[in-house]
Amino acid sequence: VALNDLWEYALVTRAWTQVVSAGGSAPSPRDGHSLIPLGNRLVVFGGSDVRVFNLLNSALHCFDLQRRRWSDLAVGGEHPAVRSSHAAIPCGGGVLIF
Repeated sequence: VALNDLWEYALVTRAWTQVVSAGGSAPSPRDGHSLIPLGNRLVVFGGSDVRVFNLLNSALHCFDLQRRRWSDLAVGGEHPAVRSSHAAIPCGGGVLIF
């Protein structure tokens, strides 16, 4: 089951809490995506949109951890092909995917 919810685990209390978004455009439910931490933001890349069978995408979404708000990230120029089940890491203020 693919969802588009975000959860936070607190080491001190050893408890999970669902993160409530203050707004913005959250990514659609998906699987096979990557979630990359970049400073105070989480970047979601790619994956498969489960609402439409096998619809892969290369969209970038960002969750601001301080403002608790989603946004879409604009991409200009060349970009990677659509993909799912890939690897991604933070690198020099950006993201590397394979």
